Amino acid sequence: MGNAMDCAQKRSPTATTVESKPKGKFLVEIAASVLFGIPPLASAYHTSIVVDGEEYFFSDSGICYDDKLISHQGNPSEKYEAGRTDHSGTELWWALQSNFRPGTYDLLRKNCNSFSDAALFFLLRKRLDKKYSSLERLGQTSPEMVARVTNNMYSPNPVAADFNIEEVIDAVTKLGTGKRVTGPAGAPPRPRRMTLSIGAEVTLVGLKSASELNGEAATIARYNVLTGRWEATLNRTGETKAFRAENLRPVGEVVFSVGDDVVIDGLQSEAGKVLNGQVGKIVSYLHDGARYEVWINGETKALKSENLRAQEDDIQP
Repeated sequence: MGNAMDCAQKRSPTATTVESKPKGKFLVEIAASVLFGIPPLASAYHTSIVVDGEEYFFSDSGICYDDKLISHQGNPSEKYEAGRTDHSGTELWWALQSNFRPGTYDLLRKNCNSFSDAALFFLLRKRLDKKYSSLERLGQTSPEMVARVTNNMYSPNPVAADFNIEEVIDAVTKLGTGKRVTGPAGAPPRPRRMTLSIGAEVTLVGLKSASELNGEAATIARYNVLTGRWEATLNRTGETKAFRAENLRPVGEVVFSVGDDVVIDGLQSEAGKVLNGQVGKIVSYLHDGARYEVWINGETKALKSENLRAQEDDIQP
């Protein structure tokens, strides 16, 4: 939830309540930023998990990874040690990938704190302090309050309507304690860096209610956790607007839409060469590493746009 306030970083008093410091290869920290408060009810927080200096947080883009605390504008209100683990950030990324997919973010039902709760449980078998999600729990029963404090920016995401954090915790429990988690065959050895970051140059695509902006160039200004969206400043007008991740692409990249038939081309690895010339269908766009998920031969492959071309381009008039 929300954007980081410009206040000095401090150590949370709850950090002293950690019962022990289990031995582990990787330091796990909680980063939290106060967004706003409704005295005397509660305060709203945005949280993320930091594993050996690498931040992992959940947004409309799915699970995001960086090393500059960009979701807190680089300056969280709190940042403190939660423990140590033998699970790497990459294992965390793979373990929760299917539960926190792009486009499933919801301010109240499935947000950054939901992810931090599940991530902390995977890494340390601890749960996130409930103080961080107290206001959103209140908001679920008082939608008019949420509308007021967010200036009507919040709208429920139907995809997240059935999300249940306890089901995710159960799934993590079934993975077993201390067992390694790996990605599917051919997956990258570690998360790819997000193409969306503050200062990144992007092109607007796929907008429906503001279709006149499609093709416009813009610059990412900040990440807004209230909406789970990125705010970008239009290069032509200087106006800043909030956009879903699916409507942003790195400048110069070839744009495909979900459902497009594409021909795979130019792969150089031995496994990739087998796919060259075959036809697949675009499933989604992944901002981690700027790749398209392509359904081909009964499975999905993450491929760069430079290795795809529209099937219709192969059809001669």
